[in-house]
Amino acid sequence: MKKLIAVPLLLTAFSAFASINVSEINALIKKNKAGWIAKENPVSRMSDIEIKRLLGSTDRPTGNALFEDRTKGNDSIDWRNIKGQNWLGKVMNQGNCGSCVAFAAVATLEAAYRINAALPWLAPTFSPQQLFNCGGGACDYGWQPASAASMLKSKGIVDSACAPYESGSTGQDVQCKKTFCENQTERTYKIAGSTKPSSWGGSASKVKEALKKGPLVTTMTVYDDFLVYSSGIYKSVSKKSVGGHAVSLVGFNDEGRYWIVRNSWGTDWGEAGFIRVSYDDKSGIADSTWAYQTSPEDNYISVQSPAGRDYVSGEKKIQVALSKPAPSDVVIKGEVDSLNMVACQSAKASCELSIDTASLKDGRYEIFARANGKRSQVREFFVINHEPASTISFQGSDGVDLKKPQTGRIEFDIDVKASPVIPQKVTFYVEDQNGKVVAKRETDEVVEQMRLGFRTNTLSNGRYTIYYTAETPFNGQMITAVSNKEVMTTQN
Repeated sequence: MKKLIAVPLLLTAFSAFASINVSEINALIKKNKAGWIAKENPVSRMSDIEIKRLLGSTDRPTGNALFEDRTKGNDSIDWRNIKGQNWLGKVMNQGNCGSCVAFAAVATLEAAYRINAALPWLAPTFSPQQLFNCGGGACDYGWQPASAASMLKSKGIVDSACAPYESGSTGQDVQCKKTFCENQTERTYKIAGSTKPSSWGGSASKVKEALKKGPLVTTMTVYDDFLVYSSGIYKSVSKKSVGGHAVSLVGFNDEGRYWIVRNSWGTDWGEAGFIRVSYDDKSGIADSTWAYQTSPEDNYISVQSPAGRDYVSGEKKIQVALSKPAPSDVVIKGEVDSLNMVACQSAKASCELSIDTASLKDGRYEIFARANGKRSQVREFFVINHEPASTISFQGSDGVDLKKPQTGRIEFDIDVKASPVIPQKVTFYVEDQNGKVVAKRETDEVVEQMRLGFRTNTLSNGRYTIYYTAETPFNGQMITAVSNKEVMTTQN
């Protein structure tokens, strides 16, 4: 059930929030000898509303995890590198939606699935969109980690190709559907259960022991200096709390006295999307944690290439990996075309074959492999054998009149028309009167109708030219469509 009580909590947190002054924060870091570095980044240039939508956990720790044993120990683990293997998926970006709980849950589940199977090559990709909206979350006020764990066990989660993430680009919730895709029941995965290592007499030692088995979902209170973290071991020096957040705890280091955290704000934030948080930080990291148990399977199979959302022209290698060598086949299905192929005629643990995508019609396709009576997780990719003919246009939304001086945060409605496939990314540009790009922002979850915002007070007052581009890979190059260009005057 959706808990509307979260609304006043988040609104109260932001009612007194002001622009982030990175120089002042670095001065406080130096004064307190905190030893980390703050820098301007895409997050620091967001508006209050956009920052609110980077958060979204209605569970907030009230202080730091005062475990008596948090300073003890001489151990470490980092799931990004265990015996030379990275057991984590790619860092994701929740975008313009308070869906952090779903992203933390998906990041933790994808790692748990690999680790419990003891197969780092599995690379599952689950859908934060379906988990979030079918579980009761909403962009405006977030969700709860306990509800995510319950949803994963009772109803399960589909692969990301079944329900691609859209809310980050539109800022809108997606209606929960009984059927997001074909064969959804077969494509739904459920966890066996979950535990809370930090509850019922929890301790730092229990959290660390749980981390040795795999990453955990955890919550934290975010202070405004967290938003501009760049590198080092973070220990908040700010008094401005801006909301609750959920992240994936992926390791710890007793020598350095820090937790290792994977965020969901893209790789342009922090240390390539990660942050090291001091055991003494007041955010509450590790105070509330959730671990997922996955059921063991007797056979695993995975499509390694395409890796997901690839844009393919001409020859493409299809790679399949199996935990038990066996003859296997590959199925490629599109809206207007399909193809079945034999991947391995003999029993092999890995298979490779080439296809000429010129034999397929342009468009979106799904691919999976079958062997030993089991099918792999589905991945999506795009066939584009003909040069794309895309257009992109935009206008001010909700009464924004670009003929008038602009102040604060404004929003744009963006219309993307694409043939034969949707572009890979959309980029917003701001140029000064000399034609120099002074602001740039990319979005890689593209849909036909988008709404994106911009904070005008990140610029000096003056006249600027603004426009969008839509970019599509084709034959080793990027084909770019440019929108209408508009003149904007900022007056903050």
